[in-house]
Amino acid sequence: MRYKQLKIWGLSLWALVALCASSATAATLNPLTTFGGADPGWRAPAELLPGDVASADTNSDGFYDFLWDVNDGIGFPDLERGIAYNATTGNLLLLSRFGNPDTVKGLRILDGSTGVDKGFVDFDTTNVTGGTFTRNMIGVAEDGAIYMANLTTNVTSNPFKIYRWDNEAAASPTLAYSGAPLAGARLGDTFDVIGSGANTRLVAGYARNPSVSGNNSFAIFDTIDGLNFTATNVSVASTPPDGGDFGLGITFQDEDTVIGMGSFSTTTTQPRIVDVSGSTGTLTDSFATDGFTLRPMDFAIIDGRPILAIMEASNSTDPIARARLFVYDMSDLSLPLAERKIAEASALPTGMIQNANINGTGQVKFGPIEGRTAIIYGLSTNNGIQAFELTIDPVSSDDADFDGDGNVDGQDFLTWQRNFGLIGGATLMDGDANGDQNVDGLDLSVWQNQYGTVPPLSAAVVAVPEPATAWLALSGLVCFWTSRRNSR
Repeated sequence: MRYKQLKIWGLSLWALVALCASSATAATLNPLTTFGGADPGWRAPAELLPGDVASADTNSDGFYDFLWDVNDGIGFPDLERGIAYNATTGNLLLLSRFGNPDTVKGLRILDGSTGVDKGFVDFDTTNVTGGTFTRNMIGVAEDGAIYMANLTTNVTSNPFKIYRWDNEAAASPTLAYSGAPLAGARLGDTFDVIGSGANTRLVAGYARNPSVSGNNSFAIFDTIDGLNFTATNVSVASTPPDGGDFGLGITFQDEDTVIGMGSFSTTTTQPRIVDVSGSTGTLTDSFATDGFTLRPMDFAIIDGRPILAIMEASNSTDPIARARLFVYDMSDLSLPLAERKIAEASALPTGMIQNANINGTGQVKFGPIEGRTAIIYGLSTNNGIQAFELTIDPVSSDDADFDGDGNVDGQDFLTWQRNFGLIGGATLMDGDANGDQNVDGLDLSVWQNQYGTVPPLSAAVVAVPEPATAWLALSGLVCFWTSRRNSR
């Protein structure tokens, strides 16, 4: 299951660390060279790849059917808005609305390493019906179960539906949910999945139009048997978030925290973070990115660090617009944007602008994560599928065992406290944990990360003792130091 952030007195572990200091993360982001065709890291619109199965080109016209709307004659793949990574198979799923599902199988299975089309997950109009679009977005749980959502412009007159397959080989899906979480709302432009089995949780964000009370949030879907789901409309009393702020991008940060992005109407829109408790949502933060056209998103923990990947999805035809992927470290949202942003790239060839994405739709998904490296897939509608390899720079061998007794504990904190503010020439014994010869907030951050462990450690965020013991003690020490500093 994805990382569940530890919360103490309403503060996340990351926020607690950020109370003192954070250092910027650095990373490299390059196209995945094994993925795609003529241009590494990019399966371009209409591009057939060597090895694609015969059903990838049903018209035998030399074009890939499922990233190109052959019916409009333009070559824009505007019928594809959803992708998902299946960790149990290593495959990438692509959902297309192209063609009649009875004959044209539009839920495609792509090789996660190469992008080659291996076949399809089966369904037809017998068991997939209703909605403005019968199928629109896709997600995969950690156990390999596949979930597909329709799109409805009014859930009251046309129910929102979610379908489920046990796995990629299942003959047909079952109906996992049908209903109206929020009367009159548009639902199904965004979709995400977390967990597995009876612990699976789904989320879908409301669109800005039609304007109905409560569309500044999202619906959560839970199950007790892993098969059938019930909906909860999550109500957020504050403004922001505004209507549709989860309507163009959505991701779980953990099972009780959702990040969203939406609204075509303003250049000031920022991603929102909402904590969920039952049917109540509480806005905990909003943060700046590199532009309001960054919308499809996904969240993951990489090498102990909370990372958000978000893709450009706009109708821009400016030369700089190349369906770019942006990556941010979410450890400390109080840092300037330049320090939180760790990477930016596009796999589209230099000089090629993106095709207009007039609906701002698409999906971003993390693939396999190993150590400091993760694969990220991005679909900005009309611009094919991009695949990137993200590698986060290693953390230095920090050490907060200032007294050398083999443990990082309260005595080490007192060493740091006594020497706080020493600039130049400081040593480990003085409280310099990161080797920069200063004793400052960065060293306290190292101590927090390593508290209760035996250093050195390589991860930025490490396993810690139970909150009732170690982290409460940590909080008390921090508060004690703060009160001592304020009383001077």
